[in-house]
Order: sequence, then structure tokens, then C-alpha cells
Amino acid sequence: MIVTADEVNRSFKGTLDLLNSRTEGLRSFDMSERGFWRSFMALWLTLPAYIVSLAFERLRLGSLQPDGSLLDNLWVDFVVALGHVAGFIALPVAMIWIARWFRLEKAYVPFVIVTNWISVIGMLVLSLPAMLMLLGWTPPALASLVSLAFAIIIVRLQWFATKTTLGLPSVAALGIVVLGIVLNAFVGTAMRGLLG
Repeated sequence: MIVTADEVNRSFKGTLDLLNSRTEGLRSFDMSERGFWRSFMALWLTLPAYIVSLAFERLRLGSLQPDGSLLDNLWVDFVVALGHVAGFIALPVAMIWIARWFRLEKAYVPFVIVTNWISVIGMLVLSLPAMLMLLGWTPPALASLVSLAFAIIIVRLQWFATKTTLGLPSVAALGIVVLGIVLNAFVGTAMRGLLG
């Protein structure tokens, strides 16, 4: 199942509408079973973000060399890739049980589709300041500040999308967003633990 350019354009447009608090953005997403599975395939679009994450981990481990290959340590490559995928699927997997518990099964598929596309955009956007810092084009403090600003925007987007797709009150939707943040933090900690 390959994600088409048309689906990418429609999903990005829908995400932009949700960012501007327009619920009609939900109509841009393919809410079918096929759209559900293809939203997971959209992870391939985040390959640039994976490369930036890999470079960051190599820098943290002291093994990033200006003239060296980024892909010369299979263990680091594998663990970072595993963390990248786990961070992408953590919330959708956790929501299987939460949706059953709160009787939100009918809203689960739209929630996951929209969340996956938001995650794709979030990973790509958050990798930009990190990439600029790695290239030496921006100081670490500025990259951190821009990353924080982008993260706040993405959290707000995820909150609105969660509230809209699941039909939840604001506080409950925020709770699910916080759960996603906690799960991603856990995945990041586990990944760094494996790398040492």
C-alpha cells in the first residue's frame, strides 16, 4: 500500500485546516480501512527526520565525524529506527484499549488516521531546527527555542484533532495528548538506554 501524492496533499491540507481549528479539515482525510493502513505507511515520509535523529544520537554518543558515514554502525541505526517507529505507533496502540474502555471504538479509526498524519508533519517540522543546528547554521539555544515553539503548535494541533475526532471534552482530549507525550518520552528514554 503506497501513499499517493494526492493523499499526501489532501492529508496535509486537512492537517492545516485542523491547525486553524476548522473541523471541515477532517473531510480531507481518507477515513476508510485502506486510509487507516496507508496512514501508517506515511511513516516513510519521515525518513529525513529519522536521518536527523540518527545524526543527533551519533553526536550524543560522540561518534559523529564530519568525514565519516552516518550509517556505519548497524546497532545505532537499528535502535534509532526502532525508536522512530515505536514513537510513531505508541499512541495508536495504547488507544486500542482506551477506545474500548471509554466506548470510542467507532472514532478509533479516524483518530488514528489524523494522529498519524499529524505525527508525520510533527516529525518533519521538529527535525528542521535540529538539522540547522547540526549543520552549524543556528546556535543550540535558538534551535531549542524554535523547537519548543513548534512543539507547542503541534501539541495544540493534536489536542484539537483529538477533541474533534473522538468527540471528547477539552480536558479529556488534553489527557490523551499528554499520554502521547509520555509514551514518546518513554520510547526516547528506552532507545537511549539501549544505546548507552
